Amino acid sequence: MIKRNAELQFSQDDLVVKKDEEKWFDADLLDRGPHIKAVSELLLMTQGNFVMTVSSPWGTGKTTFVRMWKAYLESRGCPCVLFNAWEHDFAENPFLTFVAEMHSQLCTLKSAGKETCDMAFTALKEAAKKLFPRLISLGARGLLGVSLDVEGVLGKDIGKGLCEALGGSLEAYASDVMEKHGDTKRLVEDFKAELSKVVASFSDRPLFFFVDELDRCKPTYSVELLEAVKHLFEVDGVIFILALEREQLGHSVKAAYGEGIDADGYLRRFIDLEYRIPEPSKEAFIRHLSEFYGVSGYPLFKAENAQRACGEFEDEFIKITKNWPLRTIEKAFLRGTILLRGIKPIGWAAAKGFAHYICLRELDHEALSLICGGEESKAVVTLREKELAGSIDIEFIVSWTFAKNNSARYSSVNRTTSFREPRERDEYSLAVRYAQAYREKYGTHLHDEVVKFLELSESLVQQSTEE
Repeated sequence: MIKRNAELQFSQDDLVVKKDEEKWFDADLLDRGPHIKAVSELLLMTQGNFVMTVSSPWGTGKTTFVRMWKAYLESRGCPCVLFNAWEHDFAENPFLTFVAEMHSQLCTLKSAGKETCDMAFTALKEAAKKLFPRLISLGARGLLGVSLDVEGVLGKDIGKGLCEALGGSLEAYASDVMEKHGDTKRLVEDFKAELSKVVASFSDRPLFFFVDELDRCKPTYSVELLEAVKHLFEVDGVIFILALEREQLGHSVKAAYGEGIDADGYLRRFIDLEYRIPEPSKEAFIRHLSEFYGVSGYPLFKAENAQRACGEFEDEFIKITKNWPLRTIEKAFLRGTILLRGIKPIGWAAAKGFAHYICLRELDHEALSLICGGEESKAVVTLREKELAGSIDIEFIVSWTFAKNNSARYSSVNRTTSFREPRERDEYSLAVRYAQAYREKYGTHLHDEVVKFLELSESLVQQSTEE
């Protein structure tokens, strides 16, 4: 039996994938398939209704996780609905939008009782239409049983003054509200009854609702949708999975109800089980990004030792970002794709240098500018104050700026600027020779090319952050 109001965790034994299921998870480069399978098995054994959250920090793959999970459940014959809350929060009330999306997705499913399902949906939509005006007139708090004592909510003098201004007594107003509240409760019961028929039309499988991006919606919309999930869709056989960042949703609750509310206690009333998506290994995540963006096929890596060059770039990127948050890694890698696409074919030894340019531009634009201006000692001081800077080796960048300005000066530089143990001198010298060869072949300094494409990448990275 599932313990409610708890955080779900799995042991390694729980994450074993059967042989006949391995093929389904072949495309799962972040190794999250076993977790999806384990939590699915757990939920398929539940009785009644259930609300579960899937949480992880923003930008760590909740949407991908949810879509993969939905596909897996559908392969098991479970009806599923995916509702992107953020795409619909322009609506004043999420209720009808949610019902419409539910009908749109489920009516396309083939089932033995399709005619029964269509009839059930017709009745459900009629019940929703009758209920919706009451949700607007009473508001979510009134509907969900929050005190309808006008004096208690507004204060005696304010409540009395309001009712008199509207042309009626406080007692008459309260009586009218209570009467409407009773009618609304009956409409809620009718809606739930019709929803039960829809669920029953899909045989013995539960109906899964995935709600994504709830924490990105405006606070009032988030709270109303959450309350509707718990109080209007609280029907046996309905399982809700809310993909969100718990702390951010807590901020939405406080914005809707005031800073004095116990947001954590409030959310526990609605959430039965919490599951935090395990963070994938940084190496697996970066290899996944590289394959997703098709980095190995870029013209840059079509030169000599192409496979080695791409591998060198990935390995160096992994070393630099081993302590970085996934979201920062993804932003840096996205920035890097613009650079790697723009650079013309060059020898493999330059590949490592690109990783350091990309990561430095993401971490500290000012430090990169200082190095470009020949003030690498100031850049070192600036970077040492950054927690994530320890793995950035600015020696590659310094090497290329010197290669651009004065090859002889580069050869006599005292190498004290590296953040790591000094490498073999030949590695830097080889990179410099490639930088000089780039200028001879293409007529442009490699350093200038790199900086140009990194600056061009800013608008794309900014757009990605906003989305």
